[in-house]
Amino acid sequence: MHKTSLWHLAVICLPVSLLGLEAQAQDVSALKADLARAGVDAGVSVTQISQGIVSGDGDRDWQTGGKVDATLRFDGAAFGLWSGLSVSVHQEWVYGEDVNAQGDGSLLPVNAMMGFPRLGGSDSETSIVVTQSFSDRLSVSAGKFNMLDAASRTPLLGGGGTSTFSHLGFAGPITGITPPYLLGVMGTLRTDTVIATVMIYDPRNAQDFEVIEDPFTDGVTVSLSTTFPVSLGGRPGFQAIRGVYSTQRGLNLNDIPQLALPPEAEAVAGEKSGRWYMAYSFQQYLFQQAQDPTRGWGVFGQFAISDGNPNTIESSVLVGIGGDSPLAQRPRDRWGIGYFRYNLSGALLDGLDAVGIDNLREEQGVEAFYNVALTGNLRLTGNLNYIAPGESARRNAVFAGLRLQASF
Repeated sequence: MHKTSLWHLAVICLPVSLLGLEAQAQDVSALKADLARAGVDAGVSVTQISQGIVSGDGDRDWQTGGKVDATLRFDGAAFGLWSGLSVSVHQEWVYGEDVNAQGDGSLLPVNAMMGFPRLGGSDSETSIVVTQSFSDRLSVSAGKFNMLDAASRTPLLGGGGTSTFSHLGFAGPITGITPPYLLGVMGTLRTDTVIATVMIYDPRNAQDFEVIEDPFTDGVTVSLSTTFPVSLGGRPGFQAIRGVYSTQRGLNLNDIPQLALPPEAEAVAGEKSGRWYMAYSFQQYLFQQAQDPTRGWGVFGQFAISDGNPNTIESSVLVGIGGDSPLAQRPRDRWGIGYFRYNLSGALLDGLDAVGIDNLREEQGVEAFYNVALTGNLRLTGNLNYIAPGESARRNAVFAGLRLQASF
C-alpha cells in the first residue's frame, strides 16, 4: 500500500483510538505528577506529518515522516542542591521523509519540524541548558541552546513547526547570524517596563561537536534584545528590538543550514570580517477569550536588516494574524495566516552572477493553518503553503500538509 494511503487510513481510524489514547494519557498524567513531586518535569510529544506539492515544479510524491520530542527539567533544590538551580534537557529525533528537497526551487525549508536537526547532518540532537534564577527578575543560563525552542515560546507566532506554522520563515525566522543550535550564555533581567536579554555565543552551529570541544575559535557573537510589554485597548502585547554583532570572519554556510544555496555561494559569501543584524518585532492581542484571558488571537510581525556582506540574508519581513480560535465552541483550537519575504544579499547575488549563477531572487510566500484540538492530548493540523521560490526559473508552488500530534 502507498505510504500516503497508510496515512489516510490512520486518519480514518483515528476516532476509534481516541478513547484508548485518553485512558493512556490519564496514566501518563499520573506518572508526570509523581515525577513533579520529586522535582522532575517531563514531557513527550510525537508528531506525524504528511506533506506534498500539489502545484508547481518538483517531485509530486507526498512525503511522510515524524518527530519525537522528549523534555526533562530537573529542579536543583529538590535534589538537595540550591534554590533557583535547574537543568533542562531536550532530546529530539526525526524519522521518515520530508518535502525540504523536492526540487521546487525553494531556498527555505517548508517543513521546519523535519528540517531540524536533519539539515545539520543528523536525525537526532540533544540540547542541555543549566539555569540559575537569582530572583523572579534575574536569571543566567548556559549550555547548548535549541533556538527553535526559543522561537516556539512566543504566544501568537510560536509552535516550533510542530503545532502551528510549518514553514521555517515563521517557525524560526532566519537571521543569517544565529545558528539553529548554539553554545553560549544568556542573561535575562525582567523589570516592570522591559525585559532585557543578553546572549554571548559561538557563531558556529553547535551540531558540530568541534564547537563543544573547542569553542569560540572562529570568534564570538553578542546579541542584545529588549522587549517592551504594550497594552492596546486593555489587551496585552509586546514590541521588541534585537541587535546582534559577530566577530566571525566571513560566513560558513554550514552554520546556517536553513538555506539551500548553491555550493559556489560559500566562496562568494566569505569575504569580510564581522557582521551585524537588527530586527523589530511585535505581537498584539486583538481578542481575548472571556473564560480564559490568556487565550486569544491577534497580529504579529517582524522587520529585519543586516550588513548583507557576509550575511546572505540582507533583509526580511513577516506579518500575520492568528492565535487561539475565535469560535466559542472550539476555544482550544489554533489558527493562523501569514506572509513572509526574505531578500538575499545584493553582494551575494552579484558574486554568484560573476560565476554564472543568475537565477536566484528573493523568496516569499504565504501560509495558512488550522489546528484542531481533538482531545486534551491530540491535535490535528491542516496547512497550505504558497511559495514563490528563490530559484527564479521555477514556478510558484503550493504545498499541502496534514499533521497529527500527541503530547503527554
